[in-house]
Amino acid sequence: MEKTIDFNQVPFEWTLCYVSECSRKDECLRYQVCQQAPESLTKNPCVLPTVLNKDTCPHFMPVRIVHAAYGLVHIFDDVKAKHQAKMRAAVSAHLGGGGSYYRYRNGKLPLMPEQQEWIRKLFRRYGYTDEVEFDQYKDIYRFTG
Repeated sequence: MEKTIDFNQVPFEWTLCYVSECSRKDECLRYQVCQQAPESLTKNPCVLPTVLNKDTCPHFMPVRIVHAAYGLVHIFDDVKAKHQAKMRAAVSAHLGGGGSYYRYRNGKLPLMPEQQEWIRKLFRRYGYTDEVEFDQYKDIYRFTG
């Protein structure tokens, strides 16, 4: 995966780190994102240099790349009609309801590996053994724990 960070994926007002003296800056996503912040960004929460006075930085976020899935448009194509409504409702509820569901369905939000696995388990509970294939996949930086 390339080292460039797509700033559109960075959560709104995500805490950035400007502490260039930190010994772990090369492995911290907060620092890496800060280095690639667009010039249009003029204000954002940040980690202060006082963290250097602590044994460990409480804001450290390791650089992690995950294999995200995008889009649920075709996952129900081979599902029996008698299962579709219940399965779709379960997926929708798991992903946060109507508006969120449609953002995931249409590929606007990434499905994290644990969300993909939950959906795969749902399909197996209903007796579907074929692999669930999402519309597309992309390796992205993970901004959550």
